[in-house]
Amino acid sequence: MLRNLSLSRSSAGKISKVVSDNCKNRIKPMMLSGVKTEALLVFARTALERFFIHIEENDLQPVVGTEDETTYVYGELKRLRDNLQDSVVNADYLMNIVQSAKQFPKLKEIAKHEEPLINYYDAMAQKVSNYFIDKPAYIPEFLVLCVLNHWIIEEERSIELYPFLNDVNFELLIYKFETNRQDFQKDGECILSDIFGVSYAIIEKLKNKKYKVNKQRVSKTRKKK
Repeated sequence: MLRNLSLSRSSAGKISKVVSDNCKNRIKPMMLSGVKTEALLVFARTALERFFIHIEENDLQPVVGTEDETTYVYGELKRLRDNLQDSVVNADYLMNIVQSAKQFPKLKEIAKHEEPLINYYDAMAQKVSNYFIDKPAYIPEFLVLCVLNHWIIEEERSIELYPFLNDVNFELLIYKFETNRQDFQKDGECILSDIFGVSYAIIEKLKNKKYKVNKQRVSKTRKKK
């Protein structure tokens, strides 16, 4: 019994640290429609983080057109990554929550609270995995721009909770890639066209993904009554 109590306290502290370390000022929507936007931002943060880690570890220099264009594009992408890191969690946090809940039953309530977000994120991640199952995935930063532009501009989804997104000119950033298509040729084909295709598939998957709240669950308090 003492050991179980110790695990409960330490696990709660562990998850508290995981949350604070992963996202300092998390913005958590209350409505499911808002959670879909949050899931897309989790997707964007995760992709940008992994992209910048990859280029830094491998000493790579991505290029989009001129030196000034490259500086502008990747400067904006880094700023977007930084704002996302401050406001939304990433996929590592979601995986930690799921795994920790298996080890520490006391954390199942937190995992349950995150379940809609996990479901929406997993749907998008699976779509990307299936799309690139037999081919490598290129320019993830461009994919991030495409899905966010589609969701915010074309689908007109609310970003009221995330005002920093209003400062990102997604259309101009996408235009910088499109006007330099010659930099993104692979085996005679333009990679950008492929990215547009998968971004559309991701958004459609997110739009159509349903999360059903279990209305049959009865709280212990209600049962006692």
